[in-house]
Amino acid sequence: MNLKARFSLLALVLMLTSGLAVWAAVQTLAEDIITEWAQRYVDKQVRYDKQRVMQPLLREIALAQQLASSPVLLEWLQQPDDLVQEYHALMELERYRESFQNKNYFIGVRSSGHYYYNNAENEYGSDQLRYTLQPDAPEDRWFYQVIEQGRDLIINVNPDQHLGVTKLWIDVLLRNPDDGEVLAVAGTGLDLGGFLNDFVDSGEAGISSLFVDHNRAIQLYRDQSLIDFASLTKPEQHQLHLDRMLSAADLGRLTSAMAEVQAAPEQVASRFVTMEGVRYLAGIAYLPEIDWYEITLMDLNQLLPLSRFNTLLLAFGASLLITILIFQIVLGRVVLAPLQALDAAMRRVRNGQYTGGPLKVRASGEVGRLVREFEQMTAEVHESRTSLEHKVRERTEALHRISQTDELTGLFNRRGMDVRLQEELARSRREHRPLAVIWIDLDRFKEINDIYGHGVGDEALKLVAQVLRSVVREYDAAARWGGDEFLLMLRDADYAIVQQVCERLLRVIRGRTLETDSGAHLCMTFSIGACITCDGNLEQLLRLADAALYEIKAAGRNDYRIEVVTGARQSTDHPVSID
Repeated sequence: MNLKARFSLLALVLMLTSGLAVWAAVQTLAEDIITEWAQRYVDKQVRYDKQRVMQPLLREIALAQQLASSPVLLEWLQQPDDLVQEYHALMELERYRESFQNKNYFIGVRSSGHYYYNNAENEYGSDQLRYTLQPDAPEDRWFYQVIEQGRDLIINVNPDQHLGVTKLWIDVLLRNPDDGEVLAVAGTGLDLGGFLNDFVDSGEAGISSLFVDHNRAIQLYRDQSLIDFASLTKPEQHQLHLDRMLSAADLGRLTSAMAEVQAAPEQVASRFVTMEGVRYLAGIAYLPEIDWYEITLMDLNQLLPLSRFNTLLLAFGASLLITILIFQIVLGRVVLAPLQALDAAMRRVRNGQYTGGPLKVRASGEVGRLVREFEQMTAEVHESRTSLEHKVRERTEALHRISQTDELTGLFNRRGMDVRLQEELARSRREHRPLAVIWIDLDRFKEINDIYGHGVGDEALKLVAQVLRSVVREYDAAARWGGDEFLLMLRDADYAIVQQVCERLLRVIRGRTLETDSGAHLCMTFSIGACITCDGNLEQLLRLADAALYEIKAAGRNDYRIEVVTGARQSTDHPVSID
């Protein structure tokens, strides 16, 4: 063998050795990049799926919780045999039915066992009482189990054997406002198939999501045969647990991740698991609002398989046959630079700084397609995320307004006012500035409702809201606390300011009249109790104002009383003659 052949053979051996080394290096690098990308991407995907699923649920939960606090329903449940109150309660339930997404409601009364239900087709509009719950009936065990658990909100997937429907049920407890006793279980149901198609199944190949409860029983999954229906009433050994799909080692990793996200609900944990012989990257998030876990499974072999790099490796081998130097130049320009740009872009994606724009790198062939696919993917993810964040922000703001505003008067409701009071009381203690609350009761409001009807009563409440708005400053707050009771909060209000506001309220309301359908003009008066404090707590502030109000009502109404908390209580009465 001549020298040329020997050098050629040596060069061939060196090139083959270099080629094998490069192939191994690129293979390892590709796996590391895919794994790192997947771990970052699964975090975004889990958060996206979490928001997508919770968005419709939060709206339905808010409506169900609002239903649970309905005075009309609570009044009926305390006297369930009163047919008139039952009629008004069913009308109230029908109004909520029109607001629920799937336009259905249910309510089970604890004292009688009566179960009322109506669906989107208004199929039972003439007879909402569908059946009577029995404590010893297996199909009714869910009702008594929900009451026994005592949780104000429970989400469960359960078939109603009486009605022949299977839904994702949102159950809320209705409690006696006096002693907290459970009076009924009510709520609404979401169509299971539609919910799975619209919100659970992402539709992307290689990505699937499932939801489990704290016992790891499967609650939502695109394969309904694996869903653990009626988890509340099953013994734990009969539930369809996630345990059946995983090995003991994988289950241990997943359980540790679940504990991790439960301790920090804002975080997303990821673990590699194997199911049915396929290796997945599992992203886990905790949903504290419903006490469930979301698990998003990503099949990396489908999302970004290593086979995409095969052609690239062949190109490297061909380059090596020409020369190692050319190979290094081509490798640097064709592979390393784009991969570095991709790596930097993925880091920006992880840090939330990437907007989906072009990477501005020169790349061709398979790497070029990979760059373009990454650019297109990140652009779509950015657009979807931006749109979703905008929608979530709009819905969150809308829900916030609904949850803190009284629908009839447009004033704060009790919840919204409670938040403002807590904030202002903290500021008052911190800055040693006085804070006053004025409790206002519309005198003889029940007589207005009884004589002229609830329509006139509603107009009277609206008129009261106008009066309150006319006397408060822009940094004060007014709320309808409940029924005919209203509350004003005055910042930096000393005794003279509170006295001036109380007198103005009495003067303004006596100067307004309300015309009824019969042409009669109603004159109205207020009973007012107020309290001023700089360092008291909220409970004491409301209690003293309420006590002052009831003293005025007991003394004949149409007057006000002011309590001042300064270490020793001071009070004053102001009798007012009624024309």
